[in-house]
Amino acid sequence: MNLIFERGSADAPAGHALVYFRSGESEVYGSYLIVPPITFDPTDFTPPALAPLLQGLDLGNTMMATPMPPLPQIVPSVEYLMALAERRHDDLIFAGNIVVSSAALLMPEIAEVATQYGDLYQQSTVPDPQAPVPVPETSRYDGLSEADKIRELTSLVGRLRDSVRTGRGDTEVTDQMRLLADTLPAKYRVLQLTRAAQRPGEEGQRLAELYLERCYKLLREDYLDLERIDREIDAFGD
Repeated sequence: MNLIFERGSADAPAGHALVYFRSGESEVYGSYLIVPPITFDPTDFTPPALAPLLQGLDLGNTMMATPMPPLPQIVPSVEYLMALAERRHDDLIFAGNIVVSSAALLMPEIAEVATQYGDLYQQSTVPDPQAPVPVPETSRYDGLSEADKIRELTSLVGRLRDSVRTGRGDTEVTDQMRLLADTLPAKYRVLQLTRAAQRPGEEGQRLAELYLERCYKLLREDYLDLERIDREIDAFGD
């Protein structure tokens, strides 16, 4: 299973993530993953009567990341999850398209996602408790106006599309677009635009154009045509 980080990074997971699956054209199933920031032995909190059942189990790995709720639930939309992730500073992970008739059938999928996320967290660098607390870096986009950010976004989309046409997606450009996403309101859907611009062919080109057009409509507070743009975007199944 391929975990796509739409917010955050697979190289340095936050330890808490919203994860979602798509089912059909409109249904979105979501859950929340959390890795305990302080390690502990679960058997210390297990009633004595149940302790023999846990003997021989490597709970350090199986308990690494826990999904809550254990079975993904239908959520309003990907945009809703994106807004939540930005507000809470969570990772946001797309875990793939599924075909299900019941959330109960997602148990193997969410368990695999939790295992992969836990593994990524374990493999990332753990802070040295004796090291000084680093000062957060200032983004190059922090001082720009919203209009300047949208213009910069347009330039980055053009560069990304050029790299996609050559068959080599430019990770430096996508990283810059994610930095921009952190400085813009969720309504601009910059991460969805980034994902659309990474699609090959005319479909990706048209979808990226629609997302950019939507950004400029929002910037100018021209809301009359937004419904038409959203319908066209939805037709792509994005």
